Amino acid sequence: MATFFLIFSAILFIATFGIHMIINTRSQFDKPMYTRDPFVSAIPWISGLILPVIPFTIVFEYHWLAIFFINLAVVFVFGPILTKGIIVRFASGKGFGFDMMYSFFGGIISLIIGLIAQ
Repeated sequence: MATFFLIFSAILFIATFGIHMIINTRSQFDKPMYTRDPFVSAIPWISGLILPVIPFTIVFEYHWLAIFFINLAVVFVFGPILTKGIIVRFASGKGFGFDMMYSFFGGIISLIIGLIAQ
């Protein structure tokens, strides 16, 4: 059961990064305010590129640096597919900003549950 939560958290973290990329491709006037602050705008980058390394390292038991480079490929190749799947199934209807925060906090909660269940 812990493996399920860890993999699910990694998928949600990658979806957070993907939703952020969708937000950044929109018009300058449609972007939320958080994109103007560089510190807050770095959260999706950390969420998509660094945080999935933790559950993947625990599940697959490889060195974290190898998992990091594999994660880069996963994020840029399978990230759009995962993001579209998450948006279609779990969209709140309140906009991409809310969906991004929901997937980020859902990833954190499922990561904590997976770590506790392990």
